Amino acid sequence: MLAGGVLEEAAAAICDTVDPKGSIEVALLIRRTGTILGAWTKGDIPREIVSVMAATMLGSIETMSEALGCPSPDRAMIETESCRMLAEKFEPQGVLILVASNEMPAEALQRVSRQMLQRLSEDSGSAQKIRPAVPARP
Repeated sequence: MLAGGVLEEAAAAICDTVDPKGSIEVALLIRRTGTILGAWTKGDIPREIVSVMAATMLGSIETMSEALGCPSPDRAMIETESCRMLAEKFEPQGVLILVASNEMPAEALQRVSRQMLQRLSEDSGSAQKIRPAVPARP
């Protein structure tokens, strides 16, 4: 587990990896409670609302998975008519949230997530191994 300020320091670095001209609309590293550790957004997106709702969404998905007898997922992707949302756990209490337009293929969004989590691991000195990406379903 990462010490108190180390995750926060590393979180600032992952936002530097976002291409401001790319399809990513939101990149957040949050605690499972919704507390923002690092954030990057395009425009005037309300970070606090996105972070709390993302934590709630992940909690709902975990509860539903467990009720169905499935293990708690490490990654969840939600697709709407206009965007893709990816939530991926990092460390016991960290979650990376990425939101992109549907112009970005699911595989590309997962690749960006892998790159950010790899950088976060390197910057934090974390021993956590990055899980292999699960191919997105069309």
